[in-house]
Amino acid sequence: MAAAIAALGLAAGAPAFAQTDLPEAAIPADGKGHGQIIATFYYSNSDKGFDRNGKTIDIADYQKLELYLLAEYNVTDKLTLVATPSLRDISVEGSGNDTRGLGYTELGARYRLVQGNGWSLSAQGTARIPGDTRRDSLAQAGSTNMEYDLRLRGTYGFAVGRGSGFVDVQGAYRLRDGAPPNEYHADVTAGYRPVPDLLLMAQSFNTFSDGSGRGIFDRYRYHNIQLSIVKDIAPQVSLQAGWLATLGGENALRERGAFGGVWIRF
Repeated sequence: MAAAIAALGLAAGAPAFAQTDLPEAAIPADGKGHGQIIATFYYSNSDKGFDRNGKTIDIADYQKLELYLLAEYNVTDKLTLVATPSLRDISVEGSGNDTRGLGYTELGARYRLVQGNGWSLSAQGTARIPGDTRRDSLAQAGSTNMEYDLRLRGTYGFAVGRGSGFVDVQGAYRLRDGAPPNEYHADVTAGYRPVPDLLLMAQSFNTFSDGSGRGIFDRYRYHNIQLSIVKDIAPQVSLQAGWLATLGGENALRERGAFGGVWIRF
């Protein structure tokens, strides 16, 4: 069980595609004084969206390029500091309303509340600082004011034959300043290592607005998946490649794309 839990770690500062936590990565099992840095590049395109009834509709073509740099450091065996700056480039066909520059920067901490045989429960709080703002009504592209993310997270590691796996379940409430509505988040990551140097991951990210906001901000929801492979190329370095898609939603983009990343543990 301990080996399976050690395969997790955390990448808690989200891709904008998911607007939530990344999967557990690979923080060393010996805790205090260790951490990780993960750089992830995302490309996604959306020429269709979901209307307020959840039906697919044609929209102006959105293209997004995003770069996230997650840094985590274990101050103690229970307390981990998290920082995630990001850059993004969003273009909308025919709108003249393109954005290039800073995205959200997350700063916060995670604290392990309790741990058992192969499982743990943690609480995390982060402040999300906006960069270049966009007042898009479509949820995945808009960014206006400060946000505050509060979440609980349960993890469970297990052995399967010669391999090991884990399940990570997170529930969060995100407070958003200004006109946009607050949000509920429900995220699940499952990972399996068939051999020690290869990790297969499937993730589901689900966002629900807490009613409607003010002005242009109607209620919304969206349900994203990410499938990826992480290959260890050195004792402390891994490479990740994956595919992403929005499976359903309301007042949201229907995204399709790919991503790649470099994980460095120390």
